[in-house]
Amino acid sequence: MIQKRFEELRYCGNLPSSSGVGLAILRLTQRDEQPLDDLSAVLRFDPALTGKLMRLANLARAAGATPVGSVEVALRRLGASTVRNAALGFTLLPAGRSAACGHFDHDAFWSYGIACALAAEAIATEGRVVDSGRVADPGVAVDPGEAFTCGLLSRIGMLALATVHAETYDRVLAGARGRAPELLLLDELRHFDIQHWEVSAAMLAEWSLPDSFVGAVMSLGQPKRDPGLEDPASEPLAQVLRSATLVAHRLLDGVATQGALGEGWLDLLGPVGGGLIDHDRLVALCARVAPAWRAWCERLRLPTATLGEDEIESRAIADDGLDVTLDGLLAPDSAVEEVVNAAVMLATSELRVLVVDDDPRLLRLLEHHLSTAGYDVKTATDGRSALEIVGERPPHILVTDWLMPGMNGGDLVRALRSTEAGQQVYTLILTSRDEDDQIVAAFDAGADDFVAKPYNPRVLLARVAAGHRMVELQRQVRVDRERRSMQVAEMGLLTRKLHSAAHTDVLTELPNRRYAMKRLEQEWTYAEQMDRPLSVLVVDVDHFKLVNDRHGHDVGDEVLRSTAGVLRARSRRADVVCRLGGEEFLVINVNSDSFGASMCAERLRRSVEENVIRARAFEGRVTISLGLSTRGEGVATVHELLKAADEAVYAAKAAGRNAVRRSPRCLPESA
Repeated sequence: MIQKRFEELRYCGNLPSSSGVGLAILRLTQRDEQPLDDLSAVLRFDPALTGKLMRLANLARAAGATPVGSVEVALRRLGASTVRNAALGFTLLPAGRSAACGHFDHDAFWSYGIACALAAEAIATEGRVVDSGRVADPGVAVDPGEAFTCGLLSRIGMLALATVHAETYDRVLAGARGRAPELLLLDELRHFDIQHWEVSAAMLAEWSLPDSFVGAVMSLGQPKRDPGLEDPASEPLAQVLRSATLVAHRLLDGVATQGALGEGWLDLLGPVGGGLIDHDRLVALCARVAPAWRAWCERLRLPTATLGEDEIESRAIADDGLDVTLDGLLAPDSAVEEVVNAAVMLATSELRVLVVDDDPRLLRLLEHHLSTAGYDVKTATDGRSALEIVGERPPHILVTDWLMPGMNGGDLVRALRSTEAGQQVYTLILTSRDEDDQIVAAFDAGADDFVAKPYNPRVLLARVAAGHRMVELQRQVRVDRERRSMQVAEMGLLTRKLHSAAHTDVLTELPNRRYAMKRLEQEWTYAEQMDRPLSVLVVDVDHFKLVNDRHGHDVGDEVLRSTAGVLRARSRRADVVCRLGGEEFLVINVNSDSFGASMCAERLRRSVEENVIRARAFEGRVTISLGLSTRGEGVATVHELLKAADEAVYAAKAAGRNAVRRSPRCLPESA
């Protein structure tokens, strides 16, 4: 499989956080002594901020150091100041962008991520995962912190598509209702030349998270693949993630039954299959995870359900053995209509104004004047209440008194200006007349304008109208920026399609020789840096010329396509299968020594031999000869590695074909 990248996100802004996370961050960062532990607890439940922190931590790590895989480790490495700045950089979802991808339920996505993260952490903590009746090797432990992070980020590719390609992805999701999940993946591939699983994996790789994360996430994209073909380094985490996915779906099903997500919520993930965990374990894990999941969702104002043990067990019984999908992230039709209508109202209504004052009489007077002028007015009696309103739905204009108990106007403005969302709010301070020090302090805090008290209503409305004009200018700037972002996103998509076309063999749809050579160079460099093994297999179809001569080139093409399919299906997920040309293929065995490569070669030889090919007048089998070589075993460069494998395949043919041979340069074969 070609390594795909999701370049669009790098140039098109940040992923959004939930408003509940933003509000929690605003509250915590206003304390005199900022509690980093409390702030960290909130950050670890937000996929967007977690991804940002993991990326920063891995960028800062020393060369050759182990990639950071847990939020806790990332926070320790980054320090309080960096963590605080990253936290305050959260991005809230603008109403217009939400409407653009109205069929994607953002709240359900965030709720699901928390459930999956908590379930993965609980499973890893127990150290025992049952996968299709198999008990994981107890000697292979999964770090609970890494399991949590992987669970939280496992579906982040869907959020990225809904953010960067909002309008197109909305159409894709709208067409996904009631259809087989495989068709959704095909639609994603047709529109974006990448599937959401691949987007997630590409983003994790971009953030330099451990390779096991990438392999575990990709395992969800091909759930019916033979588990024995997983990379041993990622299989334990993949088992944890698959089981956590099942638990998260059972919990989120409670939300769906209450009408929050609509029917058919399971159609999006693609089957991960029942039987990953047995019934008793499923019930126990749901009961264990549900209280923490419910508590955090309520704290972050995300949808949840109050499920009793009997309900959890009944759902587990009802769903036991069924395929699990992810339609829970599809907003119901009624919710889509509501979001779109809200966006239309926002575009045609007057601006939202938030008025904050601890004097009830003055507050009513301000509300009266502004409402009469046609503004949509909200009120708050103190700074902390105002922050809650801002966290839920930021106003366009803030009118606040300067002197208030608790959080005064200056503190409120500073809190807003410290966040990306708050920087878009036009702020107007009410100060005492002739108090120059207050006016200067207000501007120092970040205010845009001021009105002296007692205020003249005409002057107040004139100042607000000036703010209205400024807000409109900012809105136009954002529209232009979004338009440019969409153009960049389209360029990223076009680049990916061109890259894929340039590196894909048209006949077999495998990566071609150009990609094979480039990828092999990359894997060689990485293997040298990380001091890990690397092997290659050169594969040649036996007597292929006779097939062409006797049955024609069209049958020969079918033989190559069928053989390529077997090679791809029976290779490990981490391996790279390419077509070099003619009847010759190359398999790059990533992180595999000569013993592992020999096992892979024998598995491929046997699978091809057993594969019955039916093509027009031809029905039969073909065989392959394979030669393998390994880095460090008599070879010191990529060129020597390929040459050694090529020599070995000639040796296999000389031995009678349908055989596997190691390079003569390598160490002697063991008996």
